[in-house]
Amino acid sequence: MFKRETFLSLLTLLVVAALIALSLPVAAGSGFLSTATPPPTPTNNGGNAQWTILSSSFESNFPKGFTFRLEATSTGGKIVSAAVLWRHSPVSSRTRRLAQIDESGTKMVAVWEKAPSDAVPQWVSVEYWWLLQDEAGNIYETPRQYAEYADNTRKWNRMESDDIIVFWQEGVPDEIGPLIIAAMERQRPLYEKSWARPLGYKPRAIIYADFATWAEWSPGRGTVGGGLVVVGQTSQSWGATAQVYDPLIQPVEEVANDTVLHEIAHLYQYANGGTSGLRWFIEGNATFFELTSGPRIEQRVRRWAREGRLPSLQGEGPGGREAYDIGYMFWVWLTETYGIEAHRRVWELIWSGRTQRAALEEVSNMSFVEMETAFRAWLGAINPEAPTPLPTLPLFLPPTPTYEPTPRRAP
Repeated sequence: MFKRETFLSLLTLLVVAALIALSLPVAAGSGFLSTATPPPTPTNNGGNAQWTILSSSFESNFPKGFTFRLEATSTGGKIVSAAVLWRHSPVSSRTRRLAQIDESGTKMVAVWEKAPSDAVPQWVSVEYWWLLQDEAGNIYETPRQYAEYADNTRKWNRMESDDIIVFWQEGVPDEIGPLIIAAMERQRPLYEKSWARPLGYKPRAIIYADFATWAEWSPGRGTVGGGLVVVGQTSQSWGATAQVYDPLIQPVEEVANDTVLHEIAHLYQYANGGTSGLRWFIEGNATFFELTSGPRIEQRVRRWAREGRLPSLQGEGPGGREAYDIGYMFWVWLTETYGIEAHRRVWELIWSGRTQRAALEEVSNMSFVEMETAFRAWLGAINPEAPTPLPTLPLFLPPTPTYEPTPRRAP
């Protein structure tokens, strides 16, 4: 049972931790694609005491969670309260756990256990640090440390470049790593020209060989309504995209050259204004960064335009696969008409608070109806005049999970 003094110390620690957390800046990388720079150590760190870290460790217990251990001393007396804080990317929220402290007041253990509402995939980064308080009331924050939520239950491969860290499970073709590395390197100039705000961290791609492995950390993945399959998920809180490889859905080259690049673009959207709003705008924009899908998409969309079957962008705009394809062609038209700087400027305006349509209108110096009419004419539509827009309610459609048609399997 906790003594009253111990409870007050823990309460004090949590208040201080909250104040420190609110004051910590978002880490920024030194390059466009880079690892994060740790925040500076708080002023007056440690109070009037001298602190010594004897040992510090992180243990991955995937899929159940992970454990933090620390052994430390203070000249101000026993450590009476301790908490560990961590996050998976510089833009994710911080998680905190109080630690158990042994009788000597020097050894601490804190455990995070996976819960349905708080699950993360294997191989995400873990940036962690401790907040400690001794008997005299001195408070000390340890330096940042970095680990990975390793999956030691099966064999994985890993590759890292200046642009991305790739993990793939045994069973996924080994060329996936080099292919993703090459694709990210090839698209690096486009990312750099297109976004004003860098990620500030190196993104990760985690490729699974089967749905069973995925379900260990995120149960319930599989076929859903409408004949669609959830095959991936991307999150800024992880700084990563997790994708299930299935050769009946996509060849390995398409995963590397299109899917991963598409999902990394969603991470840039998070960092440059968010992913809520018009689905064709968000998904078409992410498709704009794919390497090999463009010619197939252009052929489809121009055929729809010639045949008079091109859906309008007014209102909520097209849904389903059409949102990806028509949205992609819109971004091609915008950048061919106004230059790649238009992409950068649109997202700068969204970051500043403009709506997606308002940002487009400001960059093009046209009303949205005029803009769509010009876009439809560029596609060769037999009915290029855009219809009169109807009022719509705000819509939130996150870019993930990723959906693909249910594959037809051989008997």
